[in-house]
Amino acid sequence: MSLSWRQSVRGRLVFLILTPILLTLLALIALTTYWTRTYTDRQLYMKVASDLAVARSTLQLMQERQLEHLHFLAQAFELTELDSATLARWQEVYGLDYLRLLPSSAQHSLTSSLPSSAERLHTQLQAGEALRGLSVLSAQELASEFPHLVAAARVEILDTPRARPSDAREETRAMFVRSLYPLRDAQGEVQAWLDAGVLMNHNLEFVDQIRDLVYGRDALPSRGIGTVTLFLDEVRISTNVPRHLEDEDFIRAIGTRISADVAVRVLDQQAVWLDRAFVVSDWFISAYEPLYDLQGELIGMLYAGFSEGPFVEMYRKTLGELGITLLLILLVSAVLVWRSAYALFAPIRHIHRSVLAVQSGDSSVRIGPLKHQDELALLAQEFDSMLDELDARQEHIRQAAERLEQKVTERTASLQEKTAELEASIELLKATRAELFTKEKLAVLGELTAGIAHEINNPAAVILGHMDLLLAELGEDAQPVQEEIDTVIEQVYRIQAIINNLLQYSRPGQMIDQLHQMEVNRVVKDTLSLVRHALEKKGIQVLESYQAQGEIEGNRQQLQQVLVNLLLNAAHALPEQGGEIRLSTQPWLSKTGTEGVEICVQDNGCGMPAEVAARIFEPFYTTRENGNGLGLSISQSLVRRYGGDLCVESKLGVGSRFCIHLHRQAQINPEDEATMQQLLSGLGVV
Repeated sequence: MSLSWRQSVRGRLVFLILTPILLTLLALIALTTYWTRTYTDRQLYMKVASDLAVARSTLQLMQERQLEHLHFLAQAFELTELDSATLARWQEVYGLDYLRLLPSSAQHSLTSSLPSSAERLHTQLQAGEALRGLSVLSAQELASEFPHLVAAARVEILDTPRARPSDAREETRAMFVRSLYPLRDAQGEVQAWLDAGVLMNHNLEFVDQIRDLVYGRDALPSRGIGTVTLFLDEVRISTNVPRHLEDEDFIRAIGTRISADVAVRVLDQQAVWLDRAFVVSDWFISAYEPLYDLQGELIGMLYAGFSEGPFVEMYRKTLGELGITLLLILLVSAVLVWRSAYALFAPIRHIHRSVLAVQSGDSSVRIGPLKHQDELALLAQEFDSMLDELDARQEHIRQAAERLEQKVTERTASLQEKTAELEASIELLKATRAELFTKEKLAVLGELTAGIAHEINNPAAVILGHMDLLLAELGEDAQPVQEEIDTVIEQVYRIQAIINNLLQYSRPGQMIDQLHQMEVNRVVKDTLSLVRHALEKKGIQVLESYQAQGEIEGNRQQLQQVLVNLLLNAAHALPEQGGEIRLSTQPWLSKTGTEGVEICVQDNGCGMPAEVAARIFEPFYTTRENGNGLGLSISQSLVRRYGGDLCVESKLGVGSRFCIHLHRQAQINPEDEATMQQLLSGLGVV
């Protein structure tokens, strides 16, 4: 009786070996596909979001520089010197599309053209404040005020796949980056306005500059295309998106319109789009955000993105190569296993033939003593001797088992002790790792604050210098506005104090020298007066309770900085109007029995889930769209530097309670300060 290869031992062995290998390979392919796709998509969306942020920053920087140019003209020239020739010359120098001087009487026309909803803009114009931002002029306004820009602003609207139906064939409106700067006389009255603008219709330099910055060499795969676009409503007025991705001749898709699904999301719902989208002729990894003019009206969109095709091609190529490699491995393994099994089971085939002969009824066939000393003869002889040894070994095994059980008990107790020590070491390692991770983030924050402080101190010094010059020039004439001038100077010094705190935060070793005695209740009351106007504006009621006594050692300005941050965070957690904040101080004892003070800020707002409350003190972690995730991290670090702590208790839907614990005498930790200083020095912050 012959057996098929599926019934043979060799066939079953090959099947048992190859089945786990095949299942493992299939699982590996599936997991690789999932992980690759998930990780790739997340990275692509993170990159395009970063690209959009660069585009947004470039647009804001363009506005700020334009306003700086007007500020320079206002400082460098008298009003009578700003004739048409001078304005034309500086218009060319600054690359402006128009630069004009409006009389102070034009302020009425500026404010009258604004909707009643633009209250902030009304207030700024009436107060004579400088303005910058985006502005859209209709075809009639453009022809009336800037007829030389009518042709340059005109955009032919093209039929675009996947766009919403529209009968419009031409866009005649113009989008400008616009700035208004007041010119004042010696008494501070606005005599005229400097009005400047750059036309964004067909402004290729703007979008190409951002593209070259974000999508430079080696930023994208081969044949990958990075693009930036400025929209007026749904129409592309400035872009480097090609009309047809496969065309050899690069033709910009100016005049094409956005796809319908993106238009609904960004223009109708005024939300940010961060996903793949169909752009003119192909799919792109895209990021869109709405744009608003000086009046706060939605006027268009800003876009950044790159072609999806090269990434899909790389993804498919990688999966194909992986699949082919794994199939080759499986095929080679099958051949090797089959050949090895054939040689391995050669002696068994002889025994199998003998057994089959006995089963067929041939009683004369015996395995018994064999004349030839082959494998089966040796097996038969060893089998008999093995039975004799079996009893002796069984007794030996029983005795060994008893000894083994005793050793296992001893080893188990020792292992449990070692396990407990290992668990403690792991917990310590986790805590140390988390602390190091936080300090690495703080190192980056230190470098950032040092740069910001340098940039802000310069204009603050300029303001103080000009205020001194203004007082010297006005002399006794400054008496009517002396209180306002003193307020400006006081606020500038306050800015410098805040900047100094930031610098000290990036150089923690210098903070120990700024300790002094202060009355906690007085500091809390003074801090509340700083933010009371903002709280009353939202209709928030503050319930005060001051039970702490005496003074503590600390830094007044840094404590105020922490309290302002907690009060404003509490205000953000409350509804648009109304709500309640409880502000209290009371005595406090540390775990070691050291006396101190507890300052609590409690709100009845939305509260936080446990997973959010566990991370709010991490640097750069935030749940607000316009937050930076630094306020609570800096606040906790400031409190801990003096031996105190900042903790939170929160319940979702009920509210949050932040408590500051401070010792009567500051307890500086020199080892922690030295470690932080060494870490920041290694990163080039200190």
